[in-house]
Amino acid sequence: MRWRRRLVSLSVAVALASAACGDGAGEPTLSRTEGAAPSPSDRGQFSYDPDDLPGGGTVPSSAVPAPVPTTTDAAPLPAGDRGAPPSPSPVPSVPATTVERSGGEVALAVTEVAQGLDTVWALAWDPEGRLWFTERRGALTRLGTPPRVVEGVVEEGEGGLMGLEFDDQGRAYVMYTGATDNRVVRLEADGSQTVLADGIARAAIHNGGRLRRGPGGALFASTGDAGRPESAPDPASPNGKVLRIDPSGGEAGIFTSGHRNIQGLCVDGAGRLVATEHGPDRGDEINVLRAGDDGGWPATVGNGIRNYTPTIAPAGCAVYTADLIPQWRGSLLFVTLKGEDLRRLSFGPDGAITGEEVLFDGEFGRLRDVSVGPDGAVYLATSNRDGRGSPAAGDDRILRIAPAR
Repeated sequence: MRWRRRLVSLSVAVALASAACGDGAGEPTLSRTEGAAPSPSDRGQFSYDPDDLPGGGTVPSSAVPAPVPTTTDAAPLPAGDRGAPPSPSPVPSVPATTVERSGGEVALAVTEVAQGLDTVWALAWDPEGRLWFTERRGALTRLGTPPRVVEGVVEEGEGGLMGLEFDDQGRAYVMYTGATDNRVVRLEADGSQTVLADGIARAAIHNGGRLRRGPGGALFASTGDAGRPESAPDPASPNGKVLRIDPSGGEAGIFTSGHRNIQGLCVDGAGRLVATEHGPDRGDEINVLRAGDDGGWPATVGNGIRNYTPTIAPAGCAVYTADLIPQWRGSLLFVTLKGEDLRRLSFGPDGAITGEEVLFDGEFGRLRDVSVGPDGAVYLATSNRDGRGSPAAGDDRILRIAPAR
């Protein structure tokens, strides 16, 4: 198992400091152990179009996604060796904007930026400020362009193409379920995949799957217990963990353990990792993670800075640091699947939670991911075609949330 051969020790120094989103614990400092770089796999079916290659650089704060043409002339997808590729979704169109009241201090406008999708799992922005997203069936799409297949993805139960992240050079990283395991790979411009972590047990449930870059460029990946609770505290297993991966060397180490099924990872203003986690029939959690933490599963649940019973199935999260909605600055945003809403946690100067706002309760159905765009707007992805929702016309969709003008 490649993951075990790549397992390295993490030397941890934790400095205690107060932060805007947590319980007062400081940001961990991790040492890096050098090792051989991984070898790319055989050429897969994913490839960048030349015009899609991000050139790096900074994104202006005024950047917004370009209007998307109304057309269904999606280019054919290449066939993978797993059989017929998923049917291409139409190139999404932009309908009219509708206005929703948040029930709080901000009147919000909701714009549908994409529709007719199938279980959108992750939203991510490349260095040029362009929105990309994954669909669990195996499609990776830049907004306004035809989808393309990520080779090797097997959609089964909760598994499939899941997490997505970009580095500063515009290289894409994904986590997906394959024929034998879950894995994290870098998608190369020539169509090959560089495997960074594999040998992670897969199952129809509890695959984790979220990717997030942390301070210094480390890549964090959440892995579920794959229906085997005993794997979560086991240091010999990559399951039920948050892994810290060196994208350049491909080394993967355990950052935290004792997790059931983390579905959201985001970074707060102090550079600390925040996670959302599904409990069983109780004890969904919002956590601030520190290197070496044990989340307690399966012995205990409900150990977070915020816990939910009955469960709401929290999913993707983002810390709002933009200026477009000043009332939200410093808040933790997260979406819920079972709860079917967007939630905003606000914090006091001491890091204590001072309030919780529930937005769009039941308006859009199950919500899988949330992301703050370079324009300061908040983007939501619905997940109503995941087998547990009730799809409405146009599902699944990507929505843009901004102040009403």
